[in-house]
Amino acid sequence: MREILFSVSTRPDGSLIGENAAMRIAISGLDRDELHHEAREALIRAVGPAHVSYRVRLAIPQRPVQCLSTVAMPKVD
Repeated sequence: MREILFSVSTRPDGSLIGENAAMRIAISGLDRDELHHEAREALIRAVGPAHVSYRVRLAIPQRPVQCLSTVAMPKVD
């Protein structure tokens, strides 16, 4: 099975954009599930019935973890 990888970035409004430069496919969606669905639809348009031989993978960058609060640890002597 072949794999198609979409590099994903986030727009300022929070929506997602996915791009695959090799096949020249660009997609967008509001969340990961919608992006995956759009990737499948774009693949169907690009390669037709052969789309079933592709596995879609989304490379979504991880957001940094934010520390909401700090907890003071007791001092151990």
